Amino acid sequence: MNWNEYKSSIKKALDIFEFDEEILQVLKDSIKNNQKIFVAGNGGSASTANHYACDLSKGANKNWEKNFTRYKVISLSNNISYLTAISNDSFYDEVFRQQLINLASPKDISIFISASGNSPNVIKGAKYAKELEMIVIGITGFDGGKLKKIADYSAHIQSDSYEICEDIHSMFGHFLTCCLKETV
Repeated sequence: MNWNEYKSSIKKALDIFEFDEEILQVLKDSIKNNQKIFVAGNGGSASTANHYACDLSKGANKNWEKNFTRYKVISLSNNISYLTAISNDSFYDEVFRQQLINLASPKDISIFISASGNSPNVIKGAKYAKELEMIVIGITGFDGGKLKKIADYSAHIQSDSYEICEDIHSMFGHFLTCCLKETV
């Protein structure tokens, strides 16, 4: 594959990317509703989750140094000590669920990112979030997998390429940040 072919693949993916517009309102309302936003993913999606947490916490604020009205975002993919302790003492499929048990409250928001939509720890975390009556946003690729079915709101790119999915998921995070920055 050359650069022009890859670039063409990204353009095609952007044209078929779909998301529930309500995601923006849910995130905007999180400030007035005093909701925390938890973000999680594996591998490349863990990096994307960490990037979302950074951008939504800091970047989605026009005047970060003076404006203390902020989105409360926590990446469940970021604390390597906690992730490995849970994995070692239990199972890796528990890493997100166990953190939500400690940190989340009903009506909080969870954003799970998974290209396949079938990562066992993401699915377990999303199911627990639903049991806790959290809002679940699923950001998926491929056919959406189990996560797309569990999620209250979905952002989905129909692509079987991990690279394309991860690129689009990252762009979507930047889009959310730009939109949210206009309201805070």
